[in-house]
Amino acid sequence: MVDRQTIERRLFKLERSLRKLKELSKVSWEEYKKDEGIQDRVERNLHIAAQVCIDIGSHVIADREYRPPLGYGDIFAVLMEEGLLPADLANTMKQIAGFRNILVHDYLDVDPKIVYDSLRKIDDFKKFANYVLTWL
Repeated sequence: MVDRQTIERRLFKLERSLRKLKELSKVSWEEYKKDEGIQDRVERNLHIAAQVCIDIGSHVIADREYRPPLGYGDIFAVLMEEGLLPADLANTMKQIAGFRNILVHDYLDVDPKIVYDSLRKIDDFKKFANYVLTWL
């Protein structure tokens, strides 16, 4: 049985990050590219949101003894294979996991425009969270 408290704590953290990102999404591109503080807040909260989804997926996979994922992106493929996510959302979440890796490991090459444009896609995290709630 998936530890409900573990999942709920992560969903709460996701909700907090998404609330911050929603507020930051109101900033214009001109303001965003001039303000390193805003850029840092957006990058950090996107990183947290992605990591939360990865952690939840990993927890569910381990708990239910599904096949071990080959990497972060593969977590969402496993969840799809097991009927927990639709293919389109699993693919989107795989891309989000890849974006998280860029934010964490390739931080020198982060394109501010791509990060800014990601603010328009935060509903994908909410869709994932809604599926997670059905698993509990």
